[in-house]
Amino acid sequence: MSIRIPLGLLIAGSLFLATELNAQTPGRRRALLIGINDYSASTISARPLAPAAPGRDWPNLSGAVTDAGILQQMLPLLYGFDPRDVVTLTDQSATRNAILRAVDDLLLKPAEKGDVLLFYFAGHGSQVRNSLSDEPDKLDESLVPADSRLGVPDIRDKELRRLFNLILDRGARLTVILDNCHSGSGARGLLTGLRPRGLKADRRDVADSSGYGPRPEERGALVLSAAEDFDRAWETRDEEGTFHGAFTWALLRAMRDAEPNEPARDTFLRAQARLRAETPYQEPVMAGNVDARFNPLLATRTDRRIGDRVVVAIEKIRSDGTIVLQGGWVNGLAKGTELRIATESRMTRRLVVTAVNGLTESYARLQSGDGAIPLAIHPGALLEVVGWAAPPGRAMRVSMPRAAMDVKKLTELARLLNAEAAKHNIRWVTDPTATTQTHLLHYTSNGWELVDADGNIEILGDDRAAVAAVARLPNGASLFAQFPAPAIVIDNISVGPGTDRDGIEPADQLSSADYVLAGRYSAKRISYAWLRPSVKKSDRRRSGLPVRTTWISLDGHKETLQDGIVELRDAVLRLRRIHAWQLLESPRHTRSPYSLALRRERDDEIVRGDSIAGGERYGLLLRARSVPLPIRVEPRYVYVFTVDSWGNSTLLFPRESSVENRLPPDGTPPHEIPLGAVKLEVEPPYGVDTYYLLTTDEPLPDPGILEWNGVRTRGPNSLSPLEELLALTGAATRGVALVMPTTWSIERFVCESVPARRKRQGRLGSSP
Repeated sequence: MSIRIPLGLLIAGSLFLATELNAQTPGRRRALLIGINDYSASTISARPLAPAAPGRDWPNLSGAVTDAGILQQMLPLLYGFDPRDVVTLTDQSATRNAILRAVDDLLLKPAEKGDVLLFYFAGHGSQVRNSLSDEPDKLDESLVPADSRLGVPDIRDKELRRLFNLILDRGARLTVILDNCHSGSGARGLLTGLRPRGLKADRRDVADSSGYGPRPEERGALVLSAAEDFDRAWETRDEEGTFHGAFTWALLRAMRDAEPNEPARDTFLRAQARLRAETPYQEPVMAGNVDARFNPLLATRTDRRIGDRVVVAIEKIRSDGTIVLQGGWVNGLAKGTELRIATESRMTRRLVVTAVNGLTESYARLQSGDGAIPLAIHPGALLEVVGWAAPPGRAMRVSMPRAAMDVKKLTELARLLNAEAAKHNIRWVTDPTATTQTHLLHYTSNGWELVDADGNIEILGDDRAAVAAVARLPNGASLFAQFPAPAIVIDNISVGPGTDRDGIEPADQLSSADYVLAGRYSAKRISYAWLRPSVKKSDRRRSGLPVRTTWISLDGHKETLQDGIVELRDAVLRLRRIHAWQLLESPRHTRSPYSLALRRERDDEIVRGDSIAGGERYGLLLRARSVPLPIRVEPRYVYVFTVDSWGNSTLLFPRESSVENRLPPDGTPPHEIPLGAVKLEVEPPYGVDTYYLLTTDEPLPDPGILEWNGVRTRGPNSLSPLEELLALTGAATRGVALVMPTTWSIERFVCESVPARRKRQGRLGSSP
């Protein structure tokens, strides 16, 4: 994904946006963006000021600079920032002095009432000992600058608090986005070698009792943090393999899809929902008062819109008829998107996007015919989106280590490793989703590797080296030995490019996989399951994706081996279906004004947690997202269905056909709309289900398309475009791009059914 854009185009574009379609927002908008991947300090000429903090290491990151670069482009295009007022410090230019000087020069000194200011940091976070701190643990949270390795102190939150309070004193609006954590320990679930965005604490005592004032979020600042103080912030990879901070990547997409005056709270909740689906072991945090939460993020958007449609401008027309557009990924364009001249509703000829060139540019051609390009299509003309292109869903990435050995030889090796662990008092872990291990022994194309809880990877090599490594582990350590599958198993599962299951693709690294085919040795045999790396059983309430599948035993008998292969193949196909539905996105800016809710029949109370209790009955209803609602809401057809952890779907509403499900019936919007007489009864077996609300302005001729049992084949050919998309969602193949109507939406929330005694309280999350 390119992060380059001509400065002149950004300036011209942002000025055009502000003057042509929107009133100029009062105050200036400025941003300081910091992204640090490189913590080597190799090009920083300053001599070390003091010994570096003991016990620390400074691993480099992969996605922080990319994230800062994408924000650098998005702010002018979506929020009207002048590119000259967006300062980016990356890698070794982001020293402690440079960061503090930039905060002072860019954000504080010129700040005036009504200005909109952003401070963004992506890099390592940590903690600093402060024996005089008002924190109970006597640790101040901190950001780690690029010259930390040279002995330079971290930037403590209290130092920034003073500067941020001075900014707020001037009446400016301040938003702080932090994609880091405050701990370098990342052990959880199946280890991958991936490190969090955090370092171990600096235990050198600063002994600082200075008063830095109240927390900025208590005075009107909006603070978005990637993780809670005690949790970790991680990196992830997008569908093109590019690294990002998991939180930033979720937030960037939520910002892209936000409506012009959408409350910051809604933008954050949409990012949170994406993060729960993709990285459920990381929980972001929003802090701010009511005004900060309910005002738009970074003030009203200034990108080009007419009504609720996305509008982009024509940059130029090439001699071969290619029309270059000032809009790309940021504007929600995709190959196949259809557009027309925004000011000429009678114009029937449409343009079709033929390619998207990164964030800010795409190419289009007239939909049909080789005739002359109409005069209305010229540089500077505005185009509005009238046909939404549904791109093929992201493939589910799976790691499937293979071995040349058969099951019998693998079992012999496993028995030897297990005995060596017992001999040296090493705890043998049989389920990494239930017990976090201190070490992982796993097999790669280069042989065995040993991974520790800090992300350090030791390349071992052959089987004898693996046995010797177990013997060297410290007394009392815990070990999960992840065994590869025999080549015959991998070959017969048969997924990835060149197969009819290209919606599932092999992952080149364990850290980039959605699921791992892991073998374990337990009860004197080897069995296999698909596991989510770095995920624990306790994360199941945050995501509809199963933590792991059932363990399936294999042995040397041909019939048993074949049965096991079929079970493993069916299991990964079920996971693919659930994964695709979890990530399915509907068109931007067409969300329903209603969200789905459950009401407990016993006391008529709305469920406000992430679980529902056994022995209870619940009713379905729609609730207004915000009050007051518009005077009139265009009715839509409403469908509710649920997908369980086995990939089975059940249509809950309507039960028979598209009758009496066009809501609200007369367009007059009530605050709540009960969905018929549907009642949900919670009974064993308990588990995690995802509830989906689908709304569309056209009825589904066959609502039964929303029901299936586990692995389902593609539906019949006589389907509407929306039905075709729904039929393809979760198929083993990735399908092709479909052009869809723009007036439909889908949202989801995850809910766990539990025995009554385990009932928990919390909040339901939703996503678009």
